[in-house]
Amino acid sequence: MTTTVLTAVLQAHAGRCACPGTCGKEHPGKQCGATHSGEDQPLLAAPQTPHATDAQNAAAPVETLRPWCWTCWRQALAAVRTRAAEQRRQQMEEMQIGLFDVA
Repeated sequence: MTTTVLTAVLQAHAGRCACPGTCGKEHPGKQCGATHSGEDQPLLAAPQTPHATDAQNAAAPVETLRPWCWTCWRQALAAVRTRAAEQRRQQMEEMQIGLFDVA
């Protein structure tokens, strides 16, 4: 029988969402613990530390994958992407400071 990556990740983490609060919620016991993502929605395997891009998340090594419920994953991903966008905005602002300096 072939074991999928998701099956291996779920078995390694007792089939429960391993979100430690990255989603912004304070989970009892320091972990979400959900066993599914709602009606007919299983957990997903994703990096323990979400990345800002889908390419980075897809390229994450298997040993860094953890089970996530969709609610925690979407919220954690949104937070990471918001921080990355703010960081890019600040970098762009800093790079443009000298563009209009006429002195």
